[in-house]
Amino acid sequence: MININDVDINGVEQELGLTFDETRKNIIKTFDDVQACPGSGKTTMVAAKLLIIAKKWQTKHQGVCVLTHTNVAKQEIIDRLNQDSDGVKLLSYPHFIGTIQEFINKYIAIPALRSNELCVNHIDDELCNTKAWYLLSHSTRVYLGRNRITSLQGLQYKFNEGELELSVPGFDSESPSRSYRELLEAKDKLIMDGYYYYHEMYAFANKSIHDTPELLDSIRHRFPFAFIDEMQDTQKFQDELLNRIFLHENVKYQRFGDPDQAIYSGNGEENQTYNPAVLDKVENSHRFDNSIALLAKNLSYNRINLTSNKTVPEISPHTIFLVDENSRYNVFNAFARLCEQVIPVDCVKPIKTVGAVGKRKEDSLTICHYLDSFDKDNNTNKFKPKKLIHYFYEAKRLRGGHEAYHMVLSGIARCGRINDCELTFSDNSKSFYSIASIRKYLKDSNNFITFNVLVKEFIDSSMDVNRWNNTIARLLLLTGMQTSTVTQDFILFESSIEPSAPQSETCSNRVIIDINGQIVENEVSTIHSVKGETHAATLVLETKNHNFDIGTLIDYILNENTVQPTAVRKKGFMKMLYVAFSRPEHLLCIAMDKSRFPSEHINKSNYGGWKICDLTT
Repeated sequence: MININDVDINGVEQELGLTFDETRKNIIKTFDDVQACPGSGKTTMVAAKLLIIAKKWQTKHQGVCVLTHTNVAKQEIIDRLNQDSDGVKLLSYPHFIGTIQEFINKYIAIPALRSNELCVNHIDDELCNTKAWYLLSHSTRVYLGRNRITSLQGLQYKFNEGELELSVPGFDSESPSRSYRELLEAKDKLIMDGYYYYHEMYAFANKSIHDTPELLDSIRHRFPFAFIDEMQDTQKFQDELLNRIFLHENVKYQRFGDPDQAIYSGNGEENQTYNPAVLDKVENSHRFDNSIALLAKNLSYNRINLTSNKTVPEISPHTIFLVDENSRYNVFNAFARLCEQVIPVDCVKPIKTVGAVGKRKEDSLTICHYLDSFDKDNNTNKFKPKKLIHYFYEAKRLRGGHEAYHMVLSGIARCGRINDCELTFSDNSKSFYSIASIRKYLKDSNNFITFNVLVKEFIDSSMDVNRWNNTIARLLLLTGMQTSTVTQDFILFESSIEPSAPQSETCSNRVIIDINGQIVENEVSTIHSVKGETHAATLVLETKNHNFDIGTLIDYILNENTVQPTAVRKKGFMKMLYVAFSRPEHLLCIAMDKSRFPSEHINKSNYGGWKICDLTT
């Protein structure tokens, strides 16, 4: 078994050109679970530990297993290891670096399915939902609609007391009805064609382990070292399965994360063995100075003593903007003026505005009430609109170039996957639709230039229904599809609604303002979408999800309350805002309704580490 000592750490410090404090050194040497504060250099610690292990690794058929909750976290670790000749060794057999989902699929669920002579082609909720829905008759869709079921997300296998049980949306038990039979037939068709939901792969994995318990010994032998990153966002079912596999005397098992930033549990219950535990803590951040640390730590659910060694500015610029219905948009100009004053000219980090609720709700308070043009789905990383044409509208907004072209290919690839189409090449080989396979097909069929010219002409021109119908028919034909064989709803023409906003130039989810000749570009996003990011400055908008988030926690924000909240929603608000408050390097601001700010502090210019700026007057 590999042990890590001070000599090993000194060596990796010299190699990486950095120095670890005693807290971080102890984490690298031991295998205790860790809570790492925002900006603590968690990925650097993990990478350093992996580099030391890589230098000492001798066995050819055993490896290190590194699991993450998201692809972003996975890529961060891979990028770090790619920079080192020893680290590169961990990127191939016998080691594994990937998401929890990828690991469960690869080593347990997919082998179990294939051992039962079942094919696995796609593991994707959206494709399963779309494919299954179009297998149903009109009457069954009407029946589901009457029961307020608009998605077949629930048509999944679950593991219960040693058996797999199929959950059927709209039915609590077996039924002789035609709709029930159609849903069963749709599920059989999905499995016959190799389509599975993400979550049910855990059910197949649990069933496999239940039927073949010696599988656990095989995995533990293969991976005697296991590390998990972003552990705070794992759900209960993931936590239970991971512990069943790795929580064993034969495995060195260490989990990294920050329970204070646990905002991704979704509708599922969060893990029960990491987030509530007493963990080793890294409380010193490299991201921001103490003026931000003191404000952010007021929203630490676990009340960690967030600190920083960075130099604190003489005058704290961090501001609470008080707004009302008529002055909300003014906050962008006020924030831009502060950014121009505070952010160093050589800073390359982005300026961002974030809020918890991005979806438009007229009777609530969302980001859209501050920026009317805000579109939660208008993000190239998470862009999954309901119509193919919106990929082209987004390409048009991107004004050509690689990103625009990539966007068009993404839309056509999705069209192919939704319709279960395959590309057939000149050598009779086949491939599912992806950006890479479409490019290969276009070159193979000598249509690459024709396709590219057609795309460029189309996104450079105005769009109307006739132009769309003619062009999309040609584009689909060039990429191996015909309009008569694809889902018509997905390729229907739909008009674009052009965004508009007063007082500044607005480009999609960006607010661009000229302050004394300096352009301040501010990107507007949801808090979920910026987790893990570092900003030059962050403006946090008050939004409403049943209750007003900032208004509910203003006593904590002003450090007038230090009691850990017990209400579930309040706890969720605290973790969400803690993520937002801990993004910026130089400037943190919030915007909230004046009516929810404590009246006794309204006329003060400073309070609780904040400047107070009333934009309603």
